[in-house]
Amino acid sequence: MILNVDVKSLEWCSYLFLSQDKVGIDEWMAVLEDPSKNDIHTSNQLQFNLISRLIAKIFLFRWIYRGPAYAYAKDPDFSSISSSVDYWQSVIDKYYSKYQGIYKTHLEYIKQVTLTGKLVSPFGRIHEFVPKKSYRGLEYNESDIANHINQGLGADIVCLARTISFNKAKKEKINALFISTVHDSLVVDCPLSEIERNASFFDQVFRNLDKSLSRYFNLKWNVPLRCEIKVGHNMLDLKEYKL
Repeated sequence: MILNVDVKSLEWCSYLFLSQDKVGIDEWMAVLEDPSKNDIHTSNQLQFNLISRLIAKIFLFRWIYRGPAYAYAKDPDFSSISSSVDYWQSVIDKYYSKYQGIYKTHLEYIKQVTLTGKLVSPFGRIHEFVPKKSYRGLEYNESDIANHINQGLGADIVCLARTISFNKAKKEKINALFISTVHDSLVVDCPLSEIERNASFFDQVFRNLDKSLSRYFNLKWNVPLRCEIKVGHNMLDLKEYKL
């Protein structure tokens, strides 16, 4: 059986760590405490008067990478709500007003790149940027600046989770064949009779991942991470597995 172990809301969690956004971290802690009563995307949908939870979710994960209002106004998924650039800019501004830590982090990253041409992640990964010509002259791409450091951090988190899982599985004689990493997921193959043991194993690895990140990279990782597990005979027919 295929076991797909997905890092829950990885890009959001890694940006919360980078920005130390208090509102976002408090929301995330509430979700982990009681996911049935607390949902970030439903809260934002209601707070910002968006048409659905899905739109609020998609918006958030574009917004953290500084998606421009013009892009929302021209995207069919969003233009059906409003094709006004001013409307989508007002939503962007409302998100920044709520998550001020992320807003300040974006501005700081843009300033650093403008001055040095690079960003260094908390794990030491160096991201270099090259300005491109525009009608205003040479400019750095703000979406790239906001995106690359977070995507790199997420990749490093998954890499560490994979390494810890692999070594720990060998030590504990977990019957699992590690197949691949797909973006923010670990994919393993295991016998049907071993699904529960494997699921419990990976759940525990991710519950301890914040401590592992703190130890290996000599920092204080204060945004808990969790995994979501799906099981199936193939990647197409995966179904959520509840522990």
